[in-house]
Amino acid sequence: MCLMLLLTLLVAYFKLDRCRAGHGLLVAIIIVIMGLLALEVTSVAIDSRFNPEVAAHDWLVPWARLVNSLGFALVPVPGLLLWFFVHRWTGTAMQGWAIAIGAFPVICNIILSLLSFNGGILFEIAPDNRYSRGPWFALSPLAFYCGQMLTVFFIFRQFRELKREETILLAVTAALPMLIGAIQLVHATILTIWSSWAISTVILFVGVMVCNAETDELTRLDNRTAFRNAIHVARTMNPLRLCVAMIDMDGLKAINDRYGHHAGDDAIRTLAATMRLVFDRKTRLMRLGGDEFAVLEFSDDPAAIYEKLCNVEERLAQHNAMPYRVAFSYGLACSREGEHLDDLLKRCDNLMYERKRNKYRKA
Repeated sequence: MCLMLLLTLLVAYFKLDRCRAGHGLLVAIIIVIMGLLALEVTSVAIDSRFNPEVAAHDWLVPWARLVNSLGFALVPVPGLLLWFFVHRWTGTAMQGWAIAIGAFPVICNIILSLLSFNGGILFEIAPDNRYSRGPWFALSPLAFYCGQMLTVFFIFRQFRELKREETILLAVTAALPMLIGAIQLVHATILTIWSSWAISTVILFVGVMVCNAETDELTRLDNRTAFRNAIHVARTMNPLRLCVAMIDMDGLKAINDRYGHHAGDDAIRTLAATMRLVFDRKTRLMRLGGDEFAVLEFSDDPAAIYEKLCNVEERLAQHNAMPYRVAFSYGLACSREGEHLDDLLKRCDNLMYERKRNKYRKA
């Protein structure tokens, strides 16, 4: 597990932009899990239950206490880092109360771990270097589970802000250590907690890499790569059932020229946020680049998409927080019987440009 995490850490260090939301925290999670695995290996090596030869070396007792104190102190730390990571990943600002709630079980656990060095609260080390659980051992996994449940609760609170793949990825990352780690709570000699965390961390890393590859950084909508992948799936459908809306923002160049590119980025984000608010999760929302967007839904009923596009237009027309107007033109088309996918996309593009030309004629 340590070797697997070391390889993951090297790839993350050289391939992830640590300035982007959550990437630095992901690296921190990997490092902490590696440290905990190393502490667990050391703890097993100097435990006479697993290594009878150390029973006669009483000078190892304080080292065993130190190793276990550090290990117990770090138990809820990966969960706290994941709590911070999910906030950063969703773009949710960390309020003071949220930081306090996330840190409370960690601080309590650290205090109990330090007191256990001589007090035998969470664990005890016998003179023959035999480890055993202390009378208050349950408080440490309780702190761990409280932290994980906070993260799971937050993930499902952000249900609308996350894509389905992101929700599944983050939920699995948080739930896997709780489920597999429970085996170690029942059977102390079956060491599953940090191994499951290692697997969970690698899953998170792979998921982050995939999400980065298919997510537009500015809007957090799907990007052109995701669009190509969705079109590839559509090509395998027989019969084809697909509704597509091609969207082009109106006047983005004028906004950039008059107010600056920062204002243009704000306009793009405003359109994306409004689309995300109106459309449900079964609809794929994509930014293809620049001022181009797309809406995909695997159905043959354009009415629902048309109604929601009108809703987006109405909301943007009422939006007056900016000194400029955010608007768009679109072409909406759904597959016809026997129609080729390329013809559908071309028809959709033509409808969008025709609508845009009509707007300029009226202006």
